[in-house]
Amino acid sequence: MKKRTAVKAHLSKVNVKPVLKKKRRRITQFALPTGRWNIEANGFTGELNITSVSGGFVTGTVFGNPIRGWYDFNAGKLTFVRFIGGGNVTGINNQVYEGYIWRRVGTDTLFTLAGSFITVGGGSSAQKSKFGWVATKTIVG
Repeated sequence: MKKRTAVKAHLSKVNVKPVLKKKRRRITQFALPTGRWNIEANGFTGELNITSVSGGFVTGTVFGNPIRGWYDFNAGKLTFVRFIGGGNVTGINNQVYEGYIWRRVGTDTLFTLAGSFITVGGGSSAQKSKFGWVATKTIVG
């Protein structure tokens, strides 16, 4: 019996073919739409205006403040810095946003960005420095 078990084990190893996994293309691989988005960040509502996306570099405004950032096409990830004036030290009130995009396609296309942002300076503390945000944009037709 021992011989038979060893033969079975050997045959099962010989007949196993390696399975190659195909690299999956993420369905989030699409351009970041420019223009006006509705945004809610930490309970505040306003406008995210993406004016340019070129070579992965993003510019625009959020809540009326300038932004500069990056869009990773493959990951569907948007990262940007909101430059807020004022404060005692230059740059101390800036916020860093990070979020991911997805879309729902139907008669109209609804784009959604969601993630979190961190802030330093006014409005933050050691216990509360990270906040959530979501932005939506609908393209009709």
